[in-house]
Amino acid sequence: MSLIIEEITRNHDRKIFDCGIGELNRFLQQQARQKSVKHISKTYVACQESLSKTITGYYTLTGYSVTVPPAHQYYQKYPHPLSAVKLARLAVATSYQGQRLGEMLLIDAIYRTVLVADQISTIGLFVDPMMAAVVSFYEQYGFCLAYPEDETKLDMWLPIETCIELASTLAKTP
Repeated sequence: MSLIIEEITRNHDRKIFDCGIGELNRFLQQQARQKSVKHISKTYVACQESLSKTITGYYTLTGYSVTVPPAHQYYQKYPHPLSAVKLARLAVATSYQGQRLGEMLLIDAIYRTVLVADQISTIGLFVDPMMAAVVSFYEQYGFCLAYPEDETKLDMWLPIETCIELASTLAKTP
């Protein structure tokens, strides 16, 4: 699958995107581009190079203020809030599910988090999985529960050190 991942523009066909989850479809169709233009959040879309207007998947990044430090000794002694990046949404069109596109989008989000960390402070990449069923997807990339003592929260995070390691390892992979 030859894909490009780029920031959403007016040229992308948002109307036909369907990942099977109405909330994620509506965000892409009605809010993603406007929020990117206004610098509220940034949405990146995956498109087949040959069909560059057709969105096969997307993710949205935003700044995040961590008011309760994650379960990581290092951050317990610092004043709060702490700066982080949040993966606010990640979705793959139903016709592309099961083809590792979600993995490609997540890896791209991790790379962009490292780029942010090179410019400003960030303690890592946070995500709030919409469903418990997707927790294992994030765990396979090193995400862990940010607040394991609170069983009602699915908040997960990937510490910036891990983001940097992953980005570095993947950059060396042919």
